[in-house]
Amino acid sequence: MFYGSNLYRKDNPGWAISNATETPRVVAGQIRLTCAVCLAWLIGLPRRAGRRLHAENDAESRWWHWLVTERDGGLTRQYRDARFAAPHGGEAPRRAAPAGPDPAAPRPGCPCGGNPG
Repeated sequence: MFYGSNLYRKDNPGWAISNATETPRVVAGQIRLTCAVCLAWLIGLPRRAGRRLHAENDAESRWWHWLVTERDGGLTRQYRDARFAAPHGGEAPRRAAPAGPDPAAPRPGCPCGGNPG
């Protein structure tokens, strides 16, 4: 009887069975890639749903040259007309102090003689 072995291992099965040290790394990499693709798809769901939901309004706002801001992950939109974003002077309008009585001025009929303190 001859109990020889194949020295060059030409008839051994492929890597999935024989190379045990390489198999977990390849499988773990494939699982990570699959999880990353699924997670990216799930993250993009609200934005894609918002695009479908607001497609008609977005088309009209582009026709009117409005500014469109996506909010809440793409589910809501804010439409603004660019002409009203900045005043004609280029600066924000300054508001005057509220018209009311001066707190430091003496009140009429005050027994303190005009000294507020």
